[in-house]
Amino acid sequence: MSLSRKIRQRLTDPVFYYKRFRDWLRPLRHFADQPKFNSLNDKPFCNIRKALLVVAHPDDEIFCSGLLIRLIEIGCEVKVACLTKGEGGPTGNSATREELGKVREQEMRNSCRVLGVREVTFLGHIDPTAKGYRVFAPGVSSRELAKQLAPFLEGVDLLISHGSNGEYWHAAHLLVFRAVRCAIKQIRKAPCWLTMLARQPGHPMPRLVNWDDQADLSLDVSGLREKRLESFECHQSQLALFERFCGGSPVDFIQKTNRENYSLR
Repeated sequence: MSLSRKIRQRLTDPVFYYKRFRDWLRPLRHFADQPKFNSLNDKPFCNIRKALLVVAHPDDEIFCSGLLIRLIEIGCEVKVACLTKGEGGPTGNSATREELGKVREQEMRNSCRVLGVREVTFLGHIDPTAKGYRVFAPGVSSRELAKQLAPFLEGVDLLISHGSNGEYWHAAHLLVFRAVRCAIKQIRKAPCWLTMLARQPGHPMPRLVNWDDQADLSLDVSGLREKRLESFECHQSQLALFERFCGGSPVDFIQKTNRENYSLR
């Protein structure tokens, strides 16, 4: 891609300006980088019985797979709501977008089955194809998505979602975060809300981290390596992308994410 096209794409992307604003504002804020909680046995997590994970794409559950396993181990019922089927991701083998969506849907169901998740629901939105350096969110507003999420929140004690920086500033992740925030404001008794990949100084993949989200819960999930890896390897269509992202194999990715930090909103 030519430099001029890259610059043009950046300058026409609202997320580019939002990121620059947050980058400018961050040094003016104070963050306590010592998490208050290191176990789900601590309040306010010890009485959680039903949890809901809301993500944008199949494979996003990998970013919090250790937490999901821990929740299920303590008897929590975990469900997942996914915005799209990931039709816009890398096809790898020249599959059509529709075919890729079917493949990635099944990959996520298989991954969640390994983790112990009981139910996966796809919300029916189409994942737009990236154009060069710019990625897009589905054409739904955060308010409309919040209305769609409302029925899933009934009886939920814990809600898990993308962070306020959309991890690597992905437009669809940002949309999910804003929709969840909007949905929670409309609930009389709001559930506990955790966002993934919160601040973690020294993280081996700093591009993944939501640096504006203070870490309140930190979990050592190194002991869950085998199950996390099995879940991750269900996403065969996307492994090459992750390998480029982490500069190594699936084993390396799991190793580099053996500590999960979460922000308590």
